[in-house]
Amino acid sequence: HNSALHNILIPTMPPSITRRRAVAVSLVAICGALAIFQSTLHKQQSPLSSSTTDENVLGSSSSFSRRQLSEALPNGGCKLTWPKKPEPGTPITYAASYPGCGARMTWNLVEALTGLETGDDWNNNGRGSEVVTVKTHFPQSNGILPDFDERIHRAFIVIRNPLESIPSFFNHIYEMRNHLPVHSERAPVEEWVKWRNAYVDIEIAEYKKFVFYWMDRYTAENRHLLTYEGLTDDLIGSEVAKGLNEFLGQVEGVDPIEQDSVPCVWKAVVKNQPPAEQAAQIARLQAAALNKPQSEQGPPYSPPEQQQPALRRRLDPGHHDSQRKGPAVPRPYTPQQLDSMMNMLLEIGERFKMEDVRLYHIMMGYYEKVREARIKTTPDESVDPPPGGYF
Repeated sequence: HNSALHNILIPTMPPSITRRRAVAVSLVAICGALAIFQSTLHKQQSPLSSSTTDENVLGSSSSFSRRQLSEALPNGGCKLTWPKKPEPGTPITYAASYPGCGARMTWNLVEALTGLETGDDWNNNGRGSEVVTVKTHFPQSNGILPDFDERIHRAFIVIRNPLESIPSFFNHIYEMRNHLPVHSERAPVEEWVKWRNAYVDIEIAEYKKFVFYWMDRYTAENRHLLTYEGLTDDLIGSEVAKGLNEFLGQVEGVDPIEQDSVPCVWKAVVKNQPPAEQAAQIARLQAAALNKPQSEQGPPYSPPEQQQPALRRRLDPGHHDSQRKGPAVPRPYTPQQLDSMMNMLLEIGERFKMEDVRLYHIMMGYYEKVREARIKTTPDESVDPPPGGYF
């Protein structure tokens, strides 16, 4: 070194201070090198293809900060990866569904399509408002509106024939009551009958309240209606998912996967048929989740002070929900309950007949299914079709 220049740039200090500064500089340099190395490693490895063990991926809450976008591959292929937080200011969309309409399946589909994290009304996963969608069952009694409700100006709405959605909802209640894993068991028929006699009339009224609320809250351009039946259908399901993908991408900050790759994502999430190279690892993650009883995952509708966000983490992406065991036998209703259900569906259809003819047709389709069940309960009685026909 030139000694004069050295003295100008680094003034003379006592030896003890010089040594301490040298140590500090060395530590800073080492930390910086480690940070650069770690950042490079994370960019090179996605969580579902890295050497990290399945158990660590499932159990580590810190993995949320390392997630990357799902990838579209040539010829309509896809690679599922962990989602990440949306950019600050990204508009939030409600994912509104009546219970038993595939809420868990849908929010995993949203994460796989957008590559962005989702949340729920009870903030069970602790993500708050830093999400692309918020799942809610509101105004059904198990749903609420989050504190940041006034910031949400759009929604997609998932409905299902109440003939099927109400028993599915009860299966979930049965699992919680018996501390069973989520989506693992169908309730015995005798348990359904006891619950049905006490609560079905309430749920029929709640179903109507749910549809009325969300259809009235947002204008046509700010809402998107889809059915569980359509989303899970083998023939049209991927097209329904494309419609959802397009709606999600209509706001700034959300850049969903290419439409050509939507069928691949839909097949992985909805039909539990992930890309071949990821199938084994996703299956292990699912098996680990299914071995956790609900008491370890956190009750989905517990009061806020009882919620355990870190313990209720769901598998995403690739988590499949339709894995309940037990006989898939019909859940019987009384004739009076079926009559009430038909009247409710007719009321919804007539209420929105001019505003949304598609919803009217959906309701009439549901009406016919309920009418078929009603005829089976009392074959000797005449059960009228809806006034004016179905279409």
